[in-house]
Amino acid sequence: MSTQVRQGRRVALKDALLLALLAWAVAASAAAAVQYTRAEGLASELSALHAALSARESELRSLRAKVILVNVALDYGNGTVKWFNSTPLPVGSTVLKALLAVAGRVEYTYGKWGAYVTSIDGVSEKILSKSEGYSWLWHIYDASQRKWVLGPVAADQYVLKDGDTVMWRYEHWKF
Repeated sequence: MSTQVRQGRRVALKDALLLALLAWAVAASAAAAVQYTRAEGLASELSALHAALSARESELRSLRAKVILVNVALDYGNGTVKWFNSTPLPVGSTVLKALLAVAGRVEYTYGKWGAYVTSIDGVSEKILSKSEGYSWLWHIYDASQRKWVLGPVAADQYVLKDGDTVMWRYEHWKF
């Protein structure tokens, strides 16, 4: 083979390699441009989602300032206790309002001291005599003393705070 033919082949091989390298560079650049465009689009979408999340968090803080979460238990006196944990109520809600929010049926009357509950979910007060009976009494959990405390006022008079735990008990009483 002649030197000219060999040199011609080398030049053709170099040209082919340069052409392949150029094609690879163009393809890689195009792929990089596509990935960059996708990344920019995702960054823009992420920024929009972050802004929407911040707006929702602001709304949630605003709503949270208007709502309290309380725990309410109903002890039916027969071993059945129903818990309603983290019950949302408007700020300023009373023990009676919390009961009305969780119980199926509530009957009560108003007297000179406030609301008096006579029946919850069909379990009604039973007066056996002037000195004995079964009634619904409410208690609030005092975390500092780690015990239940009998409600100090009528259920419609006691305003709950966020995190309070209240229990209505169907209890036997006797004087």
